[in-house]
Amino acid sequence: TKRVDQTPPVIIKKTGESVTSEIKCSHSIQNHDVILWYKQDEHGLKLLGYLNLDSPYPEDDVKGKISFDGDGRKQSSLTISNLLSSDGGVYFCAARYHSNTDSTQVNTKTLKSIPRVRQTR
Repeated sequence: TKRVDQTPPVIIKKTGESVTSEIKCSHSIQNHDVILWYKQDEHGLKLLGYLNLDSPYPEDDVKGKISFDGDGRKQSSLTISNLLSSDGGVYFCAARYHSNTDSTQVNTKTLKSIPRVRQTR
């Protein structure tokens, strides 16, 4: 089956702490070589960036705050530095296949057990 797995289901941290490679994403889908990272909160869904093979491409507005590493063909981990209350939300990943003809297929993790970063003061 085509699955994307993500752990852990919940992370609770204090403001000022960091989530250091604790949110992990993995897949074993043949020919999928990109892992995309998203955040969902009360403002909607936001692309944080993606990992193409072993090269990370964070969006400009999260550089220095959010990073990810790994290998887009199989796994990635997400780091969020110096947490603020606005960093609370649902973080999730997706695996993407990109063919030579520019068609795209995306397999995403279900929302049931996506890590949530909760802030405590």
